[in-house]
Amino acid sequence: MLKNKRGLSLGFLAVFFIAQVFSITAALADESKPARPDTSSSSAVPVKLAESPKPETVAQPTEASKEEPPATPASSQGNVTIDFKDADIQNVLRILSYKAGVNIVAGKDVTGIVTIRLVDVPWEKALDVVLKTYGYAYDRDGDIIRVTTVENLKKEELSTEVFVLNYSQASEVEKSLKDVLSERGKVRSDTRSNMIIVTDMPTTLQRVKKVVERLDKITPQVVIEAKVIETTLGDSEQLGIKWNTQASISGSARPTTLPFPARQQSEWSRFMPEGRAPVTSVQTDTSGNVISTSTTSDFPVGAPGSVPNFPVVDKAEFKFGTVDFTQFQAMLQMIKNRTDSKILSEPHITTLNNQEAKVLVGEIIAIPTFERNQQTGHMEITGYKDKELGIRLSVTPQINSENEIVVSVVPEITSLLGYDTLAADIKAPHYATRSANTRVRIKNGQTIAIGGLIRENTIDSKNKVPILGDLPLLGKIFSHTDKTVQKTDLLFFVTVNIVSDKTDWAQGHASKL
Repeated sequence: MLKNKRGLSLGFLAVFFIAQVFSITAALADESKPARPDTSSSSAVPVKLAESPKPETVAQPTEASKEEPPATPASSQGNVTIDFKDADIQNVLRILSYKAGVNIVAGKDVTGIVTIRLVDVPWEKALDVVLKTYGYAYDRDGDIIRVTTVENLKKEELSTEVFVLNYSQASEVEKSLKDVLSERGKVRSDTRSNMIIVTDMPTTLQRVKKVVERLDKITPQVVIEAKVIETTLGDSEQLGIKWNTQASISGSARPTTLPFPARQQSEWSRFMPEGRAPVTSVQTDTSGNVISTSTTSDFPVGAPGSVPNFPVVDKAEFKFGTVDFTQFQAMLQMIKNRTDSKILSEPHITTLNNQEAKVLVGEIIAIPTFERNQQTGHMEITGYKDKELGIRLSVTPQINSENEIVVSVVPEITSLLGYDTLAADIKAPHYATRSANTRVRIKNGQTIAIGGLIRENTIDSKNKVPILGDLPLLGKIFSHTDKTVQKTDLLFFVTVNIVSDKTDWAQGHASKL
């Protein structure tokens, strides 16, 4: 009985021992299970690495394109920056299309490797450089840019477009467009309807359209108001206008100065025309003591004892300067008060920007042209040409971006002196011309003053005793001839006003002289 109990106990111990062994084995098996996924996962890594080169070739443009997010595509007028080394031209065009926000389609015949770097350039310029460098061209079809070979592009059909011009002349625009067209392109103008007809490839027509838009713009107009004034000067007068070292220009914005020939220093800071020199009268008593002095001048003065605010000029010199409205009105009032001054002409001329306007106060005479006859050896008249005599003023305005006006002024005086005898029955006119040429930059509405155009006229006057003064030989005894030299000073005042719209002149925006 005791033996049976011992055998049963040993059996239970054996079963328990076996169960513990199995549990330990199972535990070890469970601990070894996580290692298997690690092994499998580590073996999967090469699979991913093996697949990574495939998207890398395509992912290159994707990462490059991330520089420009889709939310802000560049406009057709934006700039782009590209940098490629040994890149496929198809990928280059794809990236450029994304960066510029335009549609670019390249054909299968567009192949090659591109190495290029462009920084901050217009996208269309970048596209043009890439294609021309590697022998390709492009064409526009609406909003789509199609890239192909130059040979294929030349085989395409040409398109024709008509441009109606509103402001420019068709003949002038036609000349400008000839350099824009391709070898196959043609352009002609219709002056009757002021249109131009252009036939070329669609891509070239796009460039032509841009050029026409820039050329066909309204041209500003300029109103030129001039006064030509003649003043007779006496021998005791200081002749004309005298400018000091600098003449001040008073404008609505910033002051400027124009240099003039150096003269004697004085306290006068502005320039004005001066007529007769001031006359000083002195009253004395019987003993020679000065009782009072008084100075009479043609010009307004400031405080008692002050010097007139108007300098004078040397004779026979052209002088240029600009004056503001107050100075000009004072000068004009002074001239009107003089009995020996007269206004010869007051022309008002409207001209386009950069177009010459001419004023002539005088006459046109026929000047014969001569040629020596080889057979007779005498001079013979072969024809005639017109010659302008008198006062001629040429003004060419040029408006800059700051709405200032650069004015080219050419005053000219031509006078007939007489006739020279070339042969017994042939006389040629003899004339003298004085002219000057200058360019002045002024503000809108300012006046250009030109003085110092001194002219001398010799006047012959004969006094005689009636009847006796007409006798041959003896008549000189009863007659007397005087020669008087008369000096006149011509003053030019030119005011330039910009006509900004159709209502400017009607509303009186242009200043009146």
